[in-house]
Amino acid sequence: MTASLLGPVLRARGITIHRVITEWQQIAGDAASWSEPQSIKFPQNQQDEGTLTVTVRSGRGPEIQMLEEDIIRRCNQVFGYRAIARIVISQTTTTPLTAEISPPQPIPNTIKPDAETAQAFDDAREEIAPDASPQLRKALDTLGKSLAGHQKDKSS
Repeated sequence: MTASLLGPVLRARGITIHRVITEWQQIAGDAASWSEPQSIKFPQNQQDEGTLTVTVRSGRGPEIQMLEEDIIRRCNQVFGYRAIARIVISQTTTTPLTAEISPPQPIPNTIKPDAETAQAFDDAREEIAPDASPQLRKALDTLGKSLAGHQKDKSS
């Protein structure tokens, strides 16, 4: 999903950084929440032995230095060759973009049931065994209302 959303912008920055950014969570692991790849610079007329610049939250420089060899190894696994040879660390006080991405919020059920569906829901509610526990009855009722598009009643 990230690749499809960020792809056009990242391709403008270069295909190599695009691959690193879209795979950053797998490359950096836990460090992805406080670090972000910024650029890759290669020696003139080469596409290997590059330098990856990584921005990290202030105070995390020593941590990323300890992870440097693993990050280089994982980057090179993504590319399939020795694309990255060094990492340059840039510390910042801002939060990396990867930490700000949140999962999409669920879309509320706004479908209103027709009369036939509402009647089927009411009939199904009556079929719940009378000796069922109140918790089970309430859970089934809530599920049924959600599936049928009923609004929560105020007594719940």
